[in-house]
Amino acid sequence: MTNGMDRWKFNTTLFSSLSDVLDITGTEIARRCGLRQQVLSRYTTNEIVVSVQILIKLCNSLRMPVYYFVAENNNFVIPNREDATIPLDYWHPIEWNTQAVEQTFGDGEGRIYWKDVAVAMEASSQKPHERFTLRRRFKVTDFLHTCSYFNISPFKFLVDENRECSKGKGRRPAVPVAPQAGNNETVRAEVAALTKRLNGLNATVADITAKYKDLLQRHNALLERHNRMEVQFNQYFGTTVGMATEPGPDKI
Repeated sequence: MTNGMDRWKFNTTLFSSLSDVLDITGTEIARRCGLRQQVLSRYTTNEIVVSVQILIKLCNSLRMPVYYFVAENNNFVIPNREDATIPLDYWHPIEWNTQAVEQTFGDGEGRIYWKDVAVAMEASSQKPHERFTLRRRFKVTDFLHTCSYFNISPFKFLVDENRECSKGKGRRPAVPVAPQAGNNETVRAEVAALTKRLNGLNATVADITAKYKDLLQRHNALLERHNRMEVQFNQYFGTTVGMATEPGPDKI
């Protein structure tokens, strides 16, 4: 266990300046993450402490490595725009290792008792297990404090493969990020969406054209039938009228 200052802390400075770092609006960030803009604003202004669940969702939606948001020994990093996100072809989704949770905490040999975790978190005995298995909202600050308390790396549970580990060089993105990579990915996504929409419109036009041709054929058939009936009508009534106007024998 550690005493005094926490080893691991949340990078609130980066989180509150996402719009500037990524050079996109808060509204666009919220849209990509599937959040309401008002909710995101309450997170970024620290009105509400962001949860581990939301942090994972945000990182995966924006393709940002989660280790940017976890500072070790107050080594806070604010990446530039080119390095803040990972190109889609190189991106590894952030995952939560529940198996590591069960292997680290519990009643087994060498494990940390959940009752001790509850003391560290200042929570009731049932809540730590529910939080560490992400069945209950888990504030990222509580998570990092608990990891610091027991001297456990948060990356034992928070799996981020978007980096290389090399001795003495700390953490860095697994691959270099090409300039404007994020913009290129956005353009490709928009082109794909427009292409899909255009294909849908073309299919709709083809369907309408086919229905129009069918209606036109029916119209022509009905018109032809009408013309034939009109000819027969005129022939029949023309003959009848002619016979009716001929003088009878008594008028000759």
